[in-house]
Amino acid sequence: MKDRVLACLLVATFLAAQAEAQPPASAKHKDPDAPCYRWPAVDMDGDGVFDRIDHCINTPVGCAVDKWGCETDADHDGVCDGRDQCPDTPAGMKVDANGCASGQRGQDTKGTVEAPQAVTPTPPRPAKVSPAVTESERQLVERGRIRLENVYFETNSAVLLPESESSLDEAGSALEKFPDLKVEVEGHTDTRGSSAYNQRLSQSRAEAVRDFLASHFRLRRENLTARGYGETRPETRERNDEEMLRNRRVELRVLNPEVLPKNVKVEEKK
Repeated sequence: MKDRVLACLLVATFLAAQAEAQPPASAKHKDPDAPCYRWPAVDMDGDGVFDRIDHCINTPVGCAVDKWGCETDADHDGVCDGRDQCPDTPAGMKVDANGCASGQRGQDTKGTVEAPQAVTPTPPRPAKVSPAVTESERQLVERGRIRLENVYFETNSAVLLPESESSLDEAGSALEKFPDLKVEVEGHTDTRGSSAYNQRLSQSRAEAVRDFLASHFRLRRENLTARGYGETRPETRERNDEEMLRNRRVELRVLNPEVLPKNVKVEEKK
């Protein structure tokens, strides 16, 4: 134990002596403000600021730095002072690796920099050609109503099946062209089941279609309402499965048809 204490005292004495010792005249790096060891001082990036206080220890060679060793850029062009061959570049001009804009190359950077020449504006892109008119858009403009074909739900459920998306996407794209439209999403069922059950099911399915359109297209949700009609508005007499399928449907009915074009017949493009 005594040997350990003695060793610690010797180390402390040696360190204190080193702190008081004057660095030799040949010392390359001396840090006169260092609290303990004045030399050898360390300056890894060679910017003249010792690592003891250098906040930017990887300054590129040749860059001027502030008292904390961080490079300066007086004209804010992204090229540091010291390496910037055009230190007075006007704000906002694009410069090369030497800090010079195209109008400054080959000039005396101490003189007045010529203003950049006017750049010929890029001609505007041609307007996009409207996509081919769809069946949904034809029905919307001519009838103020879209009968959604191929929209399917899980059995006895209001969960839309993935194969419904193509028809919904076509209808939603048509509605987007008339942002002021107010539309009622109508849900209809066949006559199987009780009237009360069919009413609830048709309402839930109408709401599911409304929510899909509102979340996938630039439509105002407040302009979309959902209403279930159950079995009260059949299209057919349900004499076979195909006619029952026709009665299980969703339709989009325009509530303010005055915002649609008048007396227009839309030809579907092939």
